[in-house]
Amino acid sequence: MRKILMITSTWNILYIDSLIQGILERIRGTDIRLHIFNAYHVANGSEYGRMEQGIFQLPSPREYDGMLVAVNSVGETPHINRMITSYLQHGRKVLSIDQQFMDQPCIGIDNYQMFYQMTEHMITVHGCRKLNYLGGPEANEENQKRYTAFRDCLAKHRLPLAPGQTLHMSFLHSDGEKAYEHWKQLGLHLPDAVLCANDNMALGYLVAAQRDGYYAPKDFRISGFDNSEEGEIYSPSITSVNRGWVQLGHDSITRLLDMIDGTSEGRNYYTKGFCVFNESCGCHSHAHDNGQILQYMYREKKTNEHHNELHFASQQLLCSTSIGPQMPEALEQCCKLLELDALALCLQPDWEESNVSEGERARMPEASMPQAYTDHGPDRLTSLTPDSWNARDDYQILLFSPLHFQSISLGYCVIPYNKDLIPYDKHRKFVDNLSLTLSLIWQQKKLQQMNLQLRRLYVRDQLTGLYNRFGYEDLAKNYFRKQQGRIYMMFLDVDNLKTFNDQYGHDMGDLAIKGVAEAMKAVLSQAPIKVRMGGDEFLAVGPYVDEAGLLSLEAQMELWLAQYSELHRMPFPLTASIGHVWNEDADSTLEQLVQEADRRMYEIKKARKRERENL
Repeated sequence: MRKILMITSTWNILYIDSLIQGILERIRGTDIRLHIFNAYHVANGSEYGRMEQGIFQLPSPREYDGMLVAVNSVGETPHINRMITSYLQHGRKVLSIDQQFMDQPCIGIDNYQMFYQMTEHMITVHGCRKLNYLGGPEANEENQKRYTAFRDCLAKHRLPLAPGQTLHMSFLHSDGEKAYEHWKQLGLHLPDAVLCANDNMALGYLVAAQRDGYYAPKDFRISGFDNSEEGEIYSPSITSVNRGWVQLGHDSITRLLDMIDGTSEGRNYYTKGFCVFNESCGCHSHAHDNGQILQYMYREKKTNEHHNELHFASQQLLCSTSIGPQMPEALEQCCKLLELDALALCLQPDWEESNVSEGERARMPEASMPQAYTDHGPDRLTSLTPDSWNARDDYQILLFSPLHFQSISLGYCVIPYNKDLIPYDKHRKFVDNLSLTLSLIWQQKKLQQMNLQLRRLYVRDQLTGLYNRFGYEDLAKNYFRKQQGRIYMMFLDVDNLKTFNDQYGHDMGDLAIKGVAEAMKAVLSQAPIKVRMGGDEFLAVGPYVDEAGLLSLEAQMELWLAQYSELHRMPFPLTASIGHVWNEDADSTLEQLVQEADRRMYEIKKARKRERENL
């Protein structure tokens, strides 16, 4: 069995889904397994995008025979370069799609040739002389080639290009609207033509212009790139470039497999593309069929409504359950609702607040099924997926996605690919809902930890570390019921504490109090409730065995305190008056036992005082 890694950034769900369909056509019926590590919205530089890219650091080159790289929307790519370097060092073959990395083989459309052809069409067919360029990130290779073609074509026709006529943004729909407003302020918003590096930005530009009452091609001409479905049905339909994505996916995996087998020399390879001249540039070869468009819009509307209902229902399932214990059941119901074949959920050890830094491998536990989802596991991955999945022929393509909230990495999930997974954002919305639910659980865990810390502070005596009165009241009744009343109590009072404080200072008095507390911890270790009741009074509650055992414990306490006094060179021996009671027949209440132990302790204390006065 051969395993291929594919890393993707989903700037367009149709693009990624088409590539996968082409790859599936090629590998169906073979023993090849494809693992896709996908990140959403990584081109806009947001915190969300940064956390999404953490998934790229998860796969190890030791597990794969080769790698496909389809991340042409990420802009700056130092972490991708480091990843490729690691795979090359392990002797793995790397093939990128559409954008070349580190001089490694690349497959894709000839961006330069196609954009040059589009620019020349505007100049020679439509007579455009003033042209604006709206591009993607300057560091993006596809954008660079398209921009170079644009400039070269203008130079060939001796047309000027002022600095203000060029903008580099992020391939987003909103960038088109922003570009229009920017050029509007400069008086450059209605050139002869606006050539955009993708359809998204062209659509955004048209939307902004139409708000001002300007329309293509009457007031300006405009083109895009990618020949997206949205651009085809928009009015005016977008002049664009069809890249043949399904065929590109098929050819990319074929090319990589040839490189792995040594039957290909690993050079760059161009796939076929063609310009689609539509209404936005003034051509009408693809004029609208209004009835077809209305049917398409109605179908899309109903489909989106259906999927929105499904995602809302899954969100309610995940977020409205008793968070934590019922999570596996909610996940199973979501899988059925969304028709997901299976789900593996893998979480950070203890869900640590762990940002995945560049170049550092994510720390995540071994995969587990939702019926046994876990929040603990080894720091080092032994497998990315459940072992039972490896033998499943219908799990030939797996999609890995990061789970995160703000700057907190929660883990990742794995879902077997099916044809309905990516369209209509089914996959992304489910993963976002899952991240939201896990973040709520994470926050609840943190809140529980904080409450536990506060509770510990609330019930503990700061000087001795023993329980205080609040701790006694919180624990003693439950312990009394658990022991069915068969308990003993020791009430202790530090002898001569006033003398320690008045003659030798409060530090010495505190040392005496700590000494009694340490004696209780050491000698009365079997007593689960050890309390500083306040000032110089202490109480211990434990399981009753016999009175001989209690007398032995008191003798051990006296010996321990004597040794403590010598060790700390106290001015006179530290002692404590101790009164004990037990409830062998369980015929006394807890309050009665406390009162009786207190009474006996004071009797002993008075007797000791009389002895000292008579000496």
